Amino acid sequence: MKVKLDDIMEALEFVHDGMDANAYLNPETYEIVYIDEYMNISAEEKEKVYDEYISFPTKYSIDEYSIMEKFIETIEDEKLYNQLCIAINGSGAFRRFKDTCINFDIIDNWYKFREEKYKELAIQWCKDNNIEYI
Repeated sequence: MKVKLDDIMEALEFVHDGMDANAYLNPETYEIVYIDEYMNISAEEKEKVYDEYISFPTKYSIDEYSIMEKFIETIEDEKLYNQLCIAINGSGAFRRFKDTCINFDIIDNWYKFREEKYKELAIQWCKDNNIEYI
């Protein structure tokens, strides 16, 4: 049995975008489950998931800020490079970064780059956990 790499990537994105949600993979069925603090499941069910399932990286370990920095390093246009560097400083960096990408019409480039990085994360996670994927 193999897990779909797209499902792994989707779980990583959910964890990153979610509000304190975590994802877990059942190593026998390859079912992905999501748990957050607001779910109405018993302590025993949670404990079973924590003990028997494989945890996905948390949103803090995914580090999308670092992905933005790597994207900026690919920019050859000096003006755009500088604008993106300014955009990622301080509070609201993610929103300003995205707005700058939209304003300079490179948002599709950003999404492709981000997707490739999530794919790399998913593959590495599968390798680290001996999970076969397709």
